[in-house]
Amino acid sequence: MAELLKRPTPVAHGLEPWDGPNPDDPRPDAVLFELDGTLLDTETIWAAAVGTLVRAHGGVWRAADDAAVLGLAVPALCAVVAARGVPLAVADISDRLHAGVAAVLHRGLPWRPGAQRLLVSLRRAGLPCALVTSTHESVVRDVLAQAPEDVFSAVVTGDGGSRPKPAPDAYLAAARAMRVDPERCAAVEDSPPGVRAALGAGALTYAVDPGVDLPADLVTHPRLRLVDGLAAVGRALLTSSGW
Repeated sequence: MAELLKRPTPVAHGLEPWDGPNPDDPRPDAVLFELDGTLLDTETIWAAAVGTLVRAHGGVWRAADDAAVLGLAVPALCAVVAARGVPLAVADISDRLHAGVAAVLHRGLPWRPGAQRLLVSLRRAGLPCALVTSTHESVVRDVLAQAPEDVFSAVVTGDGGSRPKPAPDAYLAAARAMRVDPERCAAVEDSPPGVRAALGAGALTYAVDPGVDLPADLVTHPRLRLVDGLAAVGRALLTSSGW
């Protein structure tokens, strides 16, 4: 992935850091971002890819089926496809789903509100960021090609050899790549497995989707911060003590 980080890409203009209160948390050495559901609103795109694959093999897929799989991780989506009778190996199903999503993202990225603004503001403030995702490199290539320039110092993808979330491996790998202590990092996540992975790596973790039910052991974790959206993350990170 190293060569992808050097590609020239357009800068998002007119983006300034947020103003906000000073939290008690110290300034992190790096910020580690999940992709699907956190920076990009891709849940419906993944659901559509599942439906397209099922129908291509003679199965029935309705709008209600889309709603039932929103938010599922790729392994769970593959299990749904296989359960609908698609006669492919799990690896083939995963590859075809990623290809379907990549084709959509190639036409433009569905950024979450405040995502580009936050990334550019962190870059301007000198806080290095990493992308830590379960999505494969085939999809991440298009994301990096369309993201604001130089906002990611490291990228860890789901096909890079790390154990999948909720294992902390991907976050630990990102911290190693950036030569920072994972406990000195902030992580930004939206799903229970991702939150568990980030906390397991030792990162101060921002869970940005208040509509997601987290297990009690995560909600009470001293390193978890429950916030409503990326703007709240910006207010915390860009006005932290010692800034």
